[in-house]
Amino acid sequence: MTMAVENREIGSVIPYEHNPRVNDDAVDAVAASIREFGFRTPILCDATGVIIAGHTRLKAAQKLGLKTVPVIVADDLSPEKVQALRIADNQLATLAAWDESLLALELSALQSVDYDLSILGFDEDKLSRLLDGLDDEADDTAVVKPTELETVQPEALKLIEECDRVVLQFSGGKDSTVVLNWARGVCANFGKPLEAVFVETGAEFPDLTSHVIRVCERLGVKLILLHPKQNLLQYYCGKKFWPDSLYRDCLHKFINDPVNRHIRTYEGANVICVRGGRSNQKTSLSKSNLYQEVKDGDRIVRLLNPFFGVSKADYERALNDVKPLLWRGYDLGFIRTACWCCCFQKVDQWEALKKHYPLLWEEMRILSQTLEYKKYEGDSTRKRFVEYWSAQQI
Repeated sequence: MTMAVENREIGSVIPYEHNPRVNDDAVDAVAASIREFGFRTPILCDATGVIIAGHTRLKAAQKLGLKTVPVIVADDLSPEKVQALRIADNQLATLAAWDESLLALELSALQSVDYDLSILGFDEDKLSRLLDGLDDEADDTAVVKPTELETVQPEALKLIEECDRVVLQFSGGKDSTVVLNWARGVCANFGKPLEAVFVETGAEFPDLTSHVIRVCERLGVKLILLHPKQNLLQYYCGKKFWPDSLYRDCLHKFINDPVNRHIRTYEGANVICVRGGRSNQKTSLSKSNLYQEVKDGDRIVRLLNPFFGVSKADYERALNDVKPLLWRGYDLGFIRTACWCCCFQKVDQWEALKKHYPLLWEEMRILSQTLEYKKYEGDSTRKRFVEYWSAQQI
């Protein structure tokens, strides 16, 4: 059957008044496509000029100021078939799916010749995810060599050389990953056993534990998953208070305590607990230093922050070394791997949560109405929290 295409005055093409397809959000993209490629798909009308398929194309043509549009008239269909085709034309298109690995290769080929990908109908986040996926596949096979730091303090190396075992407190974050990659090389050189410990508080991001497991497997580092005595959310919901923004009691109770209990299992051994902090991250109350001894009951926990004193250039180079290992949440706008319900975060972190984990963001919004936040004079962290979450209330 041959179907003739005819150009009709745009005003003679009649939209179907009961069209169930909501298409306003697609008009700009279709208009851009027509502008780039021309009007390649005619509008399909019935014998009376009412649209069967092509309502979005008509709106796009109107937006572009076109005087005529190409039309195919399906005058051989019964009213029932016309009605059915309107639905089928839209619904059948939703049954197909992209092979995203092949799609990413096609997009990459267009990108390599500076073709404007924005006219293809994908939003920026989708394009970024698809194209970043190619980099991720390359990252998954890239060889990550242990980092060597030129500016690390000699004392840090001496402490590891003289200890019996290194326990590295691993959060899955940037600094933590950098120090893990550095420590595995140093421990190998000194012949010291190294293990990473990750604490599952019950409030970590849904993909973080699997990420931590994957990183440790890839680096060949033994990983031990630890747990606090009580779920973090259960504890603070029971208290009806957020963690203390000045003393950060959540860190001590739900991170440091499980790690210290694990270190106690090595009774009599000279254990160094390595962390990934840097000196420019210290708070006004922080007592952290390159090396410190902290009392834990009748024992002393020996803490080493080897990146205290490391130059910014050295750190940036080390961070680049572990780029293939970094949590993918950073690419989505997250700033830290801290608990999703952390009340100490910045607005960008909460906005990323809203976009990528909307159900968790809604839980956070509900918690912001439920839990009290202890007041300290001049507490900018509390001020930021109150201002943001007060604006989100319904």
